[in-house]
Amino acid sequence: MTSLKLLPLLLASTLTLSACSSLIGGDETRFYSLKAVALSSAEKAPQANPNLRIGIGPVSLTRLLRRPQIVTRKSGTEIAMAEEHQWGGILKEDLTIVMADNFAGLLGTENIEQYPWKLDFKPKYHVRIDIEQLDGQLGGQVTLKARWRLMRGREEIRVVNSVLSAPVKGKDYNAYVAAQSDVLYQLSKLIVKEMR
Repeated sequence: MTSLKLLPLLLASTLTLSACSSLIGGDETRFYSLKAVALSSAEKAPQANPNLRIGIGPVSLTRLLRRPQIVTRKSGTEIAMAEEHQWGGILKEDLTIVMADNFAGLLGTENIEQYPWKLDFKPKYHVRIDIEQLDGQLGGQVTLKARWRLMRGREEIRVVNSVLSAPVKGKDYNAYVAAQSDVLYQLSKLIVKEMR
């Protein structure tokens, strides 16, 4: 009879301990963002080019990448979505900002506008980017598949399908997102090369 009286007390204390352990260090969601490698690169800074105007966008992402979870690839056909590792913002916006910052660092101009830009902004070049894949394996490599169109004024001067990869220098998500930033920097350099 005494053990039946203790059952509610045991149950309450178990629930309390369980709640405390999840607050102390249980499964917590971590948030990440891409970074502009060109701004922190050891490469020689380009000559300032303040009159060069660049437009970026629209940028589109495949549906698989339009979610808060970071996507990794288990095999050629199997993916994983990390509930505990998510983007701190909207990946499309983050990616567009990083590309713009990479262009600024590589071209020496701050005159970069994201689509849609103001009517009075007349870019010398603008680039449209469709991201089909931006994933890989923790501790392996990240692959970027992108189709991009480079315009000079209203003239389309290049249409390219790029497949780029970068090693993931670690087995955690920080290293994985850093590799995604690296591969976006590679894409930025390819596009900038066509602008010169």
